[in-house]
Amino acid sequence: MNALIPRNTVEQIVAYRDAAVAAYHGAFASIEQADRELKKAASLWKAAAGDHASSRYGERDNHEVRAFFEAVDLPDAEQWKRTAIRLIDISCWNYLVKMTDLEVLMDKQAKDELRDTLKWVPERYNHRHGDGKELVNLDEIMGIPPVTVDNVYATIDKWAGESEMIFRRGIATAFSKLDRRFRSHDGFKVGSRMILTYAFDRDHGHVSYGGTWETVRDIERTFSVLDGKKPSYNSIENVVRAERKGFDPQQSEHHGEYFKILAYKNGNAHLWFTRDDLVVKVNKMLAEYYGEVIGDGQTQEPDDLFRNRKTTPARNFGFFPTPDGAAEEVLKGVPLLQPIEKPRLTVLEPSAGTGNLARRCVSSIKDFSDHYGYGQADRMDRWRKEYRFDNQVDCVELQAPLAAALQAQGIYRKVYATDFLSLRPSVTGLYDRIVMNPPFDMERDIDHVVHALDFLKDDGCLAAIMSAGTEFRETRKAIAFRALIEKLNGSFHDLPHGSFAEVGTYVNTVTVKVWKNGRRNHF
Repeated sequence: MNALIPRNTVEQIVAYRDAAVAAYHGAFASIEQADRELKKAASLWKAAAGDHASSRYGERDNHEVRAFFEAVDLPDAEQWKRTAIRLIDISCWNYLVKMTDLEVLMDKQAKDELRDTLKWVPERYNHRHGDGKELVNLDEIMGIPPVTVDNVYATIDKWAGESEMIFRRGIATAFSKLDRRFRSHDGFKVGSRMILTYAFDRDHGHVSYGGTWETVRDIERTFSVLDGKKPSYNSIENVVRAERKGFDPQQSEHHGEYFKILAYKNGNAHLWFTRDDLVVKVNKMLAEYYGEVIGDGQTQEPDDLFRNRKTTPARNFGFFPTPDGAAEEVLKGVPLLQPIEKPRLTVLEPSAGTGNLARRCVSSIKDFSDHYGYGQADRMDRWRKEYRFDNQVDCVELQAPLAAALQAQGIYRKVYATDFLSLRPSVTGLYDRIVMNPPFDMERDIDHVVHALDFLKDDGCLAAIMSAGTEFRETRKAIAFRALIEKLNGSFHDLPHGSFAEVGTYVNTVTVKVWKNGRRNHF
């Protein structure tokens, strides 16, 4: 920690902070005294002039008179003291962050998150009849820790501990903005050239503002840190702005420390990385960020198509339980409600793990209420007469302890303790809905989803979580799979970045949803 901020410096900052808080509290006592003296003076004035004594409203349009009466305006004591502490602490934390140089490691997203933590939050009140008002967001407005020596060291120690992951995340975020194929490192690695879209105004040729150049700044900052230097204000963006001449679409070439940029009249540009050693470092850090589950990545078998499937289990069985947020997203728009006159829906979760998807499908009462809202008891009784809320759900799970735990829950029709790829529809029957989060590595997710389609009824719906690389890889299997999904009018949708971080992997993911008969869907 002393390498970031010397302890005597922290102690000095805290001492000045405490003295400032005490001084403002003392100043309030002086303001209270001044308010009492002014009220005393006003009382004596009224005694001398009676009703002819001026009030603050009598000459309010006159600057001198207004300044006279508004010299002291006594605020609420507690609010004044809270405001003093908050303003001082926010500024001190911003100063401490600046001193540590930790912002150098942060991408725009991380910096925005930090600024949100340190921003001013207005107080909110509930106004109550006869009781004045009540502060309702005290925890929110006092959300940052007070500036004490222990708090400073604990907080900056936490930031320092997270800095490497923040830096890796920044690299992944920046490159995925530059090209969506970077959402999966196994599908696309940093090469020698990238395309910058909308880098220049197409009509006037000047450098555009916003997303493209913010991303370039983040990548340039990454290269500077990996090169052991502090980011320079002489960025490639500034070089381009200084060298572009005129106000018409034009072609131009520019050179910086890490890039060469060739700009075109159509507003786009090509960016070349000129330091191969730094490109190697970036690729290594991207692989470390996305983790082992994708590290061994795409298949090495160039002719591996749908029926040439992996017969050995995935590493650690590819087991990453589905987080709640991802489960809600993949089930969004999947119909789980059935009219009472129709048979109960049958649902399958292959490679069910702990059943985080299957469990949500057993009862569709929540699905229905989310769409139509909870009503009175008689309305719910009527709905129960019109709709089925009890689906028949089966699970498949290879790991014996997990399969036993699913069975013990007592809510599933059947639990198959076997490898899903070895199971056949002749054993299980067909299903109305299939929801799944299969293992990803070596394109096993494609194997599992294609196999699952065999278990789906002709009018059935399948929803799966898959590796983002499924959308980008150029293996024959990935290309054929995308063609299949397109034929079925299926759709891919990005899950939020870090959706699986809580279960130990930063791999980016997508959902794929299809109807077996290929009808146009509205997921």
